[in-house]
Amino acid sequence: MRVVFIGAGEIGVPTLRALLKSEHEVVGVVTQPDKPVGRAQLVEPPPIKRALAAAKMPILQPARIKDPQAIEEIRALVPDAIVVMAYGQMLPRDVLEIPKIACLNLHASLLPRWRGAAPIQAA
Repeated sequence: MRVVFIGAGEIGVPTLRALLKSEHEVVGVVTQPDKPVGRAQLVEPPPIKRALAAAKMPILQPARIKDPQAIEEIRALVPDAIVVMAYGQMLPRDVLEIPKIACLNLHASLLPRWRGAAPIQAA
């Protein structure tokens, strides 16, 4: 099955690695843009991009996933499924309708009770 992974946070790295080791074909990854971090404000890639340092696959980093160009780039990957973990943006309907089979969102806590950007701290 052709899979696109969408995520940015460190918590998504094990999920991405598991997908890469599976029999599924990860055809692309969507993550957040590189951004300044720390006191020195050095530009660094998100953890998902760092985890893919040696991988040979498209890594998309749109500022907004609802931008038409980002949607078309994801569509061009022709995924059967999209797996989302810790991305930080809501996926628009146009993205949710791209995969042939399904779009699966993984969350670090029970929903809807512990929803939000910091579900583990809230739990």
